[in-house]
Amino acid sequence: MTSFAENFEKISDLQKQGLEPFRNFTVFAVDAFEKVARQNYAFAGDLLEFAVAQAKLPVDVVEPKALFEAQIASNKAFAELLTDRTNQYVELGKSLKDTSATLFEKDIVEPAKQAAEAAAKKAA
Repeated sequence: MTSFAENFEKISDLQKQGLEPFRNFTVFAVDAFEKVARQNYAFAGDLLEFAVAQAKLPVDVVEPKALFEAQIASNKAFAELLTDRTNQYVELGKSLKDTSATLFEKDIVEPAKQAAEAAAKKAA
């Protein structure tokens, strides 16, 4: 006969096993949120730097032709930076998709298959 403490420990272990997929998803969600938030923060910094640089150009460059050329160069550099940031967002999205698919397979699909197999064995 098992003691109350042993039964309680078994129940506690089952609860831990049952909640593990939710914990894994929470860890993933927090990590994903941080990565996206930091990417957005970097992008906002880029926008701020560009806006300040654009505002300072007429003060720093007085000659109209030189000002126009400086604005074109600044816009080109910003467009290249935005292209890089866009590529970073795409890579981040791919990474998050792959990680979520792996988690889903490991924490949802595999346990469901195992439960179905166990139920089939028990029914037979």
